[in-house]
Amino acid sequence: MTITSNEVRRLVSVWRMCDGAEKNFHGSAGARVVRERYIASGNGMSAKKRISAALAYPLVKRLIVENLPPHIRLYLTGLLCSIVAAAATGATAWIMSVMINSIYVERNAAAAWGISAVIVGIFLVKGIADYCQTITTGKVRRAIVSDLQNRQFSRMVRFDINRFANQHPAKFVSKIMFNARAGAAVILTITSSTVSDMLKLIALASVMVKQDPMMSLISVAVLPLLFLSVGAITRKLKALARGETELAALVQSIGTEAVEGIRTIKSFQLEDKAAASFAKAVRKMERRGIQINRTSALMSPLMETGGGFIIGLFIIYASWQTLGNGKTPGEFMAFITAFMLAYEPAKRLARVNVDIQKQMVAVGQMYDLIDTPEQRQLATAGEHLTDVEGGLRFEDVAFSYEGNSPALHGVSFEVRPREKLAIVGRSGAGKTTIVNLILRLMEPDRGRILLDGKDISKISLADVRDNIALVSQDVFLFEGSIRDNIRDGRPNASDLEIESAADLARVTSFASSLEDGLDTLVGPSGTNLSGGQKQRVAIARALLKNAPVIVYDEATSALDGENERAVMEAAFDDAFQRTVICIAHRLSTIKAADRILVFDAGMLADSGTHDELAMRSEIYRSIFHLEASAPIVEGGKTLRQSVLR
Repeated sequence: MTITSNEVRRLVSVWRMCDGAEKNFHGSAGARVVRERYIASGNGMSAKKRISAALAYPLVKRLIVENLPPHIRLYLTGLLCSIVAAAATGATAWIMSVMINSIYVERNAAAAWGISAVIVGIFLVKGIADYCQTITTGKVRRAIVSDLQNRQFSRMVRFDINRFANQHPAKFVSKIMFNARAGAAVILTITSSTVSDMLKLIALASVMVKQDPMMSLISVAVLPLLFLSVGAITRKLKALARGETELAALVQSIGTEAVEGIRTIKSFQLEDKAAASFAKAVRKMERRGIQINRTSALMSPLMETGGGFIIGLFIIYASWQTLGNGKTPGEFMAFITAFMLAYEPAKRLARVNVDIQKQMVAVGQMYDLIDTPEQRQLATAGEHLTDVEGGLRFEDVAFSYEGNSPALHGVSFEVRPREKLAIVGRSGAGKTTIVNLILRLMEPDRGRILLDGKDISKISLADVRDNIALVSQDVFLFEGSIRDNIRDGRPNASDLEIESAADLARVTSFASSLEDGLDTLVGPSGTNLSGGQKQRVAIARALLKNAPVIVYDEATSALDGENERAVMEAAFDDAFQRTVICIAHRLSTIKAADRILVFDAGMLADSGTHDELAMRSEIYRSIFHLEASAPIVEGGKTLRQSVLR
């Protein structure tokens, strides 16, 4: 069973998919060396050089050894069918000799009935064998494709988050699908198609040698010339195949991006621009495909010319043998029939290297993905947490995104258990980086982060994420019901607990007006709900998790004032005994915090309450300059009391 788009979206977003480590053959030092040399030779995502056959062989061997054994019974069944089909093919050529000599030379009309029955039987057996071989090969192909897709996807979701920074998500999924099909094609080309064709050639060559050894030698003598020509074509295809998967991924990413951003495209009247970008990418892929097809097609005239040359020699030689040396027409007919039947298998075998080399670029990319070391902290080993209170501390934490300037510079701060902390700053100040580090989506370059006094890098990833809930601005809902999406916060939660979380997040206020209530389907990525409704469902999901630490990353940006007030009242309610970290730009949300951290250019610029920062922090005032003169007290109540009333 292959991965569906819905499963892709679900698996990407479920953190627990990231837990655990694999111990596979591909992790061995020898395998890594082979892969790295192979990638360097022209098969990696940054391939520059041509593929070396000496380096391709270990990858092909590994591909077969790792993926064929689980399906060996089906494969052997198909192999048995191939043997039967090959024997029937050889018998087809042999019966020609009997037919010509008995019916046309000896004038034995009675033999026609028996020979006809034998021919029908041969073709019946061959047809059944070919059918069974096709069915079993198809099953093996689908099983291998599924296995390779799952292996790649399982490794992909365990990547460090930086790996996704400069790649469109559709490119990853496209490569997974394409690479898996390429891997299965290589395996079955070698173990099924090639073996089947070789068995047929052996059967037919036996008939040819028995009928006339000399003519058999003539046909073999011409083969080296054909293989030299095929080698030249193969080298040309190696260069053309490089980058084909990148172009396919580009087309898919542009198309996916356009569909996801269709509202923006329409509102800014960018339909022509989107169509032009897609058409440009498609044209590039089309031109590359035409070049590959044109080069591959050169095989046909070469083989046809070579085959015609050999048949011409046969006719001259056969006429001399038949007229001067007593050879029967039946023997000549059997030989020519065997040669003609051998022509197609021989042509396919001549193309094997060409076909494999076209796929090996994708296979190299596949193993580049599979062999990528897992994120260091994803190992299940580590300390386990009990009775977490929710205290967090950053100690001299620095972090830089790959190829970019530092996002955090030696940041240190502490969040007390059950404290309500707000983090503010301009865009690029490092706020989201802090969230990613807390969740261990990334590792700091320097310093450490402690949860209840324990370094989170030494705590098992499952324990860290079990004790932290996240609500982000970019809400993603799975295709299912509202209830199902809330339940993802805690899969074993009761319906009563789900409904309670829905009440706190103000989900019930809109769900009650829907025909199916909480069982209403949200559609793909939540498209049946508004932005504010999706945010409320995401907040309910986080509240249901009941983690000691909850992080709101612009989680109320799509809510109106009334709903934001109600949701943040639930978030900041001391009765829940949880630590709250809130990243926000709305002053109404920030005022309710116990303490506010002000970040600027990756550094902690100031901290304090709203009153304190409004008095002394120029950065804080500049961020909220439109509300800088807002009164500190409203109706005798503090700002937090006003927000939560």
